[in-house]
Amino acid sequence: MPSPLRRFDRRRTFISYAVRDLPLSRACLERLRACDEFVFLDYPQRWSTSAQRTIAEWVRSADRVIYVATPHSRLSRWVRFEVEAARRCGVPVERVALL
Repeated sequence: MPSPLRRFDRRRTFISYAVRDLPLSRACLERLRACDEFVFLDYPQRWSTSAQRTIAEWVRSADRVIYVATPHSRLSRWVRFEVEAARRCGVPVERVALL
């Protein structure tokens, strides 16, 4: 049975970012939505097994992951988890470097 997150006809993009970079990531999100893309942008949450499962499902159902590369994201365990999950599932990861 297909994932319920797959029901959208638009391209699905998951944005992987560090919490400190949320304003930059929101700007990216708005530009993608203006192009009629469906965007997953998770909001800060505690590290837990259920949160990991939810994020992993979002990543698996995405057509691509945009990795917002900043000094903060390079240190984020959430970002590492999201990018590694995408690579394991064969979801393309596009790196966008922001300073």
